[in-house]
Amino acid sequence: VRGWEAGEVHSCSDLPAEDISRLKAEHGDATRVAAYLGTYYYALNHDDPVLADPEVRQALSMVIDREFLAEEIFQGTMVPATSFVPPGIGNYFSGSPDIDYFDMSMLDREDKAAEILVSKGISQDSPVTIEIMYNTSENHKNAATAIADMWANFGVNVEYNVRDASAHYAHLRDKGDFDVARAGWIGDYSDPQNFLFMVESDNDGFNYANYNNAEYDGLMDKAAATTDLDMRAEILKEAEGLFMRDLPFIPLLYYSSRSLVSPQLSGWEDNIQNVHPTRFLSLDG
Repeated sequence: VRGWEAGEVHSCSDLPAEDISRLKAEHGDATRVAAYLGTYYYALNHDDPVLADPEVRQALSMVIDREFLAEEIFQGTMVPATSFVPPGIGNYFSGSPDIDYFDMSMLDREDKAAEILVSKGISQDSPVTIEIMYNTSENHKNAATAIADMWANFGVNVEYNVRDASAHYAHLRDKGDFDVARAGWIGDYSDPQNFLFMVESDNDGFNYANYNNAEYDGLMDKAAATTDLDMRAEILKEAEGLFMRDLPFIPLLYYSSRSLVSPQLSGWEDNIQNVHPTRFLSLDG
């Protein structure tokens, strides 16, 4: 960063989190924070008595202020998520389906969520308790605390279960009991299938939510057998529509790439894999 600010280099990546606010303030558009090939999410156990109701899951998702999480908890190093598949991924030509409540203001979302929860018998006068399980990390702790505060306004009290990362993921893989569990996924390759496959009913390793939807599985099988990329993308989009309706996972944030790019450098295009071949770059002046 010091070299970039001194004009010694024209780009640098992996900016320190604690520098992001200052760099945005001092260098404006030269500070690039772009969605990366990964999603930070909460898995919801569909076998839990409270969370088995898809409308309750939707209400819990609605009242999470992802902008607050991105800017205040993660210091601008994450991007608010409105889908499970990150934007800009390969072979997904029209992108993820639009979800109505992401176009609503937070106040309207909260009003709608309160309506849903009250209709389910959940309110501050008739609260329920949900446990959030997360692996040890100050950011995970702060995110869970913030989300608990958001949920508390609607009659959802939160307890915490904290483990080290190896025990946390072993518990999830071994189908241990939980209500809500923090997790994240960095794609192995740039394709929506590498995210949506996680909740196929026979995926014992990653389907933490115990999601079991024959229609979803059928769409994933159909996509796997389709060689036309445009048709395949539409099938996967339909599958993600079911995912966002049923919410086995609540997408919270996209991981990000963080770069400084000199105004003299042409040809740099933010992309989901943060790959910038020099053959496409040139210096002006």
